[in-house]
Amino acid sequence: MILSVHIPKTAGVSFRQILAELYQEDILLKYWQMTDARGQVVSCVPGHVRCIHGHFHPQALLPEFPRARLVTWVRDPVERVISSYYHRLRSPDWLHPVDRELHARKLSLVEFAALDLMRNEMTRFFGDKKPEDFAFIGRTEQFDSSLDEFLRLFGFSHVSSRRENCNPGRTAERYPVDDATRGEIAALNERDILIHEKICQGSA
Repeated sequence: MILSVHIPKTAGVSFRQILAELYQEDILLKYWQMTDARGQVVSCVPGHVRCIHGHFHPQALLPEFPRARLVTWVRDPVERVISSYYHRLRSPDWLHPVDRELHARKLSLVEFAALDLMRNEMTRFFGDKKPEDFAFIGRTEQFDSSLDEFLRLFGFSHVSSRRENCNPGRTAERYPVDDATRGEIAALNERDILIHEKICQGSA
């Protein structure tokens, strides 16, 4: 069993499509609800499922699957927050309290970044697990090489899918945000920056 933790705005939608191609009927998605490969809501994990992907903390499923291999993707914390802000402006999920607050209060980027649920979000998704507890951690900035590493580690030779759900308005590698704003967002995400640096150093 693979438990794929989808941290928001870390290429998780692209990776979800890749996993769906690789695992076919044997994948389960866990977001607001659990759904099977055909999009049908299920109340428990069917016995044939070999991969679960979604917005969940590892400890939510590890008790049921203690031998599962954990995988996830990470991204530069400041870029991830900025990407989340523009994504939620562009495509709000009205079930999410942050999206409702963002649009109701017309929050600026820094105001959005200061919300409790948006601070150190990557660290929260790791829960009580450390980077070394994961069998694979991909880096969004190095998507293709990270994906190739995943395919090698898990014994897959090829996949046709690649990147999806990118911001159509972004024309450069980094968002055009001034240094002062970047500094404020970084200060709000110190734990994410530490964990991201640790992961980058480990894969250097």
